[in-house]
Amino acid sequence: MIFTCRRFLKKYILCAFLFAAFHSLSFANTGLGASFTYSASTFPDSAVSFTIKPDTSPWCVFFNGHLTDNVITVYADDWFINERIAEHLDYFVLWGISGGFRFDDDIFEAGTGCRFGAGLSSFFAARHIELFGQTVWNPFFAVRKESGSYSPVFRPVNFPLTAGLRFYF
Repeated sequence: MIFTCRRFLKKYILCAFLFAAFHSLSFANTGLGASFTYSASTFPDSAVSFTIKPDTSPWCVFFNGHLTDNVITVYADDWFINERIAEHLDYFVLWGISGGFRFDDDIFEAGTGCRFGAGLSSFFAARHIELFGQTVWNPFFAVRKESGSYSPVFRPVNFPLTAGLRFYF
């Protein structure tokens, strides 16, 4: 009986926490969406991303799952310039950081990088729907463990091209 009550209590607390989190997003006017990224680099790659952008903050976060490898990356970008060009068209300039992990059978890689780029965003439906595209220079430094030995990895040529859609609540 006690075990069942604890399980119920844990589920109840989790549901209450999730409800509070999503409820607070509605007050914050936060954009949630998805995007596709193609990295034009020495090792071309593509990823599908879940993206979050609060309307009151210049920060935009991407959680990426890569399509060709077992790679997970996270981008955090600061849109330090975000100006309107026309009624439905904005441009932005960004800097940010990236971090990622690669998990293969005999390869583990952990790395980070800086990001500098620019993009365009277009808002519709009273600024509740955003279409965006950006290109970024993202030099990347990592440490790779392969077959028991460690080696540094540096990719100075890495240009992720991203296009996506966000819905603001």
